[in-house]
Amino acid sequence: MKKTVIIRSQFGHEIMAVNFAKAFDLNVVIVPNKDEKEAYEEEAQKIFQNMSFFYNRMSIVPFEEKDNLENAWDVIGELKSGKLDDAVWDKFAASKLTPADTTGLPTYPGMSDCNMLFIPQKLISDGECGVTAAQQSLPLSVFDFLKGTKGLVLGQHFHKVNDLETVKNLAREFNLYVPGLTENPEVLGIRGVQHKAYYNMYARLNASIGIAGTHTWIMLTMFPEIPQVILYNTHGVEHWKAIERAFRNKGYNIRCIGFNENSDLKKLSQELEAIIR
Repeated sequence: MKKTVIIRSQFGHEIMAVNFAKAFDLNVVIVPNKDEKEAYEEEAQKIFQNMSFFYNRMSIVPFEEKDNLENAWDVIGELKSGKLDDAVWDKFAASKLTPADTTGLPTYPGMSDCNMLFIPQKLISDGECGVTAAQQSLPLSVFDFLKGTKGLVLGQHFHKVNDLETVKNLAREFNLYVPGLTENPEVLGIRGVQHKAYYNMYARLNASIGIAGTHTWIMLTMFPEIPQVILYNTHGVEHWKAIERAFRNKGYNIRCIGFNENSDLKKLSQELEAIIR
């Protein structure tokens, strides 16, 4: 019998793991991949400060005990190794993370009345999902049908210095609202910013379309009622079709569409346009 769920970092899969903990009524334990005590404890505090927003049954395993974890579920490890049973997604989809305190978080008055999150590419990836950032991305031409659409909100992570011009060009091309670019400068780039800073942004979305990433897990676990079109490289580790089935069985409008290097991108674009329109 599993007693706890392990997390070692603070990205999308960790949000997934926290929701599994809630779904199965388990505690979350934080065990960073650090071999030196001071670095371990510093990283553990960062993870706790970020991830405890989602769930209050969370604690840090002392450095001296990090190698003695009995009955702990490494659900992320199972996912990445292909050993996670597809059946568990049914219980996952029935669970929802509900933070106790959302006061004082940034608001996004510059957003439109009707908003769609847009994630056309991956500029940054941890590379642990079986595919690189480039392999997870699609040519911008696939999304040409969205040009002129009002209320598009950029949801992809980027380096706030090295990628800034690329993002500004993308914003001009698709008329995007970029979090942090015109207001709330502290949230620019998304990567490295605490997840809770975007809570009010997600809460104002009406839909989402784009490459799977951290935003996907935030929306599936906190805002599953918002329709999503999740695009994924079929060589990745996640079984997105099983996830889609679980959420659609619960009445949520979640569509997962796979692609790879052999995909007909014109046909994919037409399929996406038909869904969105």
